[in-house]
Amino acid sequence: MHNIVHNMADPDVPISNHLTMRNGICQYVRRVPEDVRDSFPFERIQKSLGTRDKRKARAEALTLDQVWDSQFSEARCRKGLSVDADGPASLGTEGWVWPDWQALASWFGASLAEEDWRARLGSVTGVALGAEPDLSRLPWRSPQVVKEHMARGRTLRSSTVADYAETRVTFVQSYVRRLGISLSRTTTEFDRFMAACLTAELAYLDVFQRREGRRGGLDQPHPDTITGPWRPAPRAEPERQGEPQASPPIASAAVGKSLADCRAKWVENRTKTKKQVRPDYLREMDHTTVAFEAHSGISDIGLIRRRHLLAYRDHLGTSTAYKVATINKKIGFVSGLMSTALNAGWIETGLGPDLFLEVPEDEDQREPYGEAEVAKIFAHPVFINGYRFTQAKACGELQFWLPLLACLQGMISSEIVQIGPDNVGPHPDHPEILCITVTNAGDRRVKTLARRRWVPVRRELIELGFLHLVEAARRENRRWLWSAMEAQNGDVTRVSGYFSSFWASFSRDDLEIVSEGTSLYSFRHGFQDRLAKAGYGDEIKKGLMGHAESGMTGRYGTKKKPRVVNILDLNAALQSLPWLILEGVRFSNS
Repeated sequence: MHNIVHNMADPDVPISNHLTMRNGICQYVRRVPEDVRDSFPFERIQKSLGTRDKRKARAEALTLDQVWDSQFSEARCRKGLSVDADGPASLGTEGWVWPDWQALASWFGASLAEEDWRARLGSVTGVALGAEPDLSRLPWRSPQVVKEHMARGRTLRSSTVADYAETRVTFVQSYVRRLGISLSRTTTEFDRFMAACLTAELAYLDVFQRREGRRGGLDQPHPDTITGPWRPAPRAEPERQGEPQASPPIASAAVGKSLADCRAKWVENRTKTKKQVRPDYLREMDHTTVAFEAHSGISDIGLIRRRHLLAYRDHLGTSTAYKVATINKKIGFVSGLMSTALNAGWIETGLGPDLFLEVPEDEDQREPYGEAEVAKIFAHPVFINGYRFTQAKACGELQFWLPLLACLQGMISSEIVQIGPDNVGPHPDHPEILCITVTNAGDRRVKTLARRRWVPVRRELIELGFLHLVEAARRENRRWLWSAMEAQNGDVTRVSGYFSSFWASFSRDDLEIVSEGTSLYSFRHGFQDRLAKAGYGDEIKKGLMGHAESGMTGRYGTKKKPRVVNILDLNAALQSLPWLILEGVRFSNS
């Protein structure tokens, strides 16, 4: 793909001239706008202009713009997207102020949502349009359209505003041209307008996902309801004497409470119901609320609107590298605190449903390490001759034990970092089997109820000195086995985050493992694969890894203690898995 030669046009020439260079020859390259793409047998227009003269190429390109603009307008007319086949009269933007551009971006987003709705409308039945619509009857778009939207969402969430302006301006132009508007990069508000368009397009993708998931998205404004310089607001009729006038809606006022007050109320409620309040959870909540207030410019909960949280959500999606699950977690902090305020009677209305992004199907797909990668990992000096990285994020002795426990035991990192001397010991029914008890006792965190379990300890780990760590922690009356947990006062989130960051750079830079989808969690996937290859079924996998029972089975049986399983079978399975890496692994405190 050749770069668009933007500097070929004079600064005051509209940017829709679609010029590129190929081997020194000017080319006219233009994509067919998405709203009329199905009206043409091709997706891309490419024509050599047969000249190296940039001034001449600009003139020819502008002529081609007019030709193709006319054809696109005719196609829109045939589809009912444009009233005038020749397109609207040109509308100048001189003198526009930011609210005008902001309204245009809103119109752009509304147009995207309206086109999607029109595409579904022919298949919509009345049950989805009633006073109490049955959303389960909303029609789906084609798999190809869904796939394109998911790919677009991934691209836009990782794009900067500059990237978006570079790659999507032609797409935006294809819409605003319907109003007679031509964009120019010299417009004072151009960058800010493109940022607003990025926000609008991300909001539309959220609407698309809700419609596709049959979760809503029907309350979108029609583009014609958005007023701007292209469509002045209708003049208000004069008041008629003697007729009562409708009272204007009452604007919510400040209530004198902040998200910090909601946080205190939330802690109070949790304490009353004897539910856990973790310091690391509160710290992350506080960080998020401070960031949200800084982004929205609002500190009083009475002034917080749904649009403020959606704007913050889209900001996280476009200006950070957070995955969707992390963004949803942060949005959940604010929406949860606002729900606390609603339940306390401090505000009259909540923020409503569908605040969260749908997690893409491929976002959390992880791959196990291959045999060669596992061998490379455990042949590193950290595992064979006592070498230790000294930076804080390497977490001391955890750089040796955490990968080893994850690989041989199938445990996740948060379970491993929470191991203390109190949850390592003999199984109550079979004391000859040493186990790690995964539990929420002692204010530990367990991801799900099913994760509570007894995990037999691999014999080689005992030979490597695992019990020495346990005994030393008991003698010193330490809560955790690991120095990093002691140093961070038991902050699971921080220690796990530190080590994940260390492992990402260690595996990439030191081990040169660049396989897509691999991470610390890959050890757990590899453990499950190894169980399957050895012929063990779901019962053993669930017992060792803490997977939930499906269907009605999971509703019965032990709840507060680790699930009752045949520990002899679990121990036999775990001890029998072949691991050639253990031949070279040696632990050293030096």
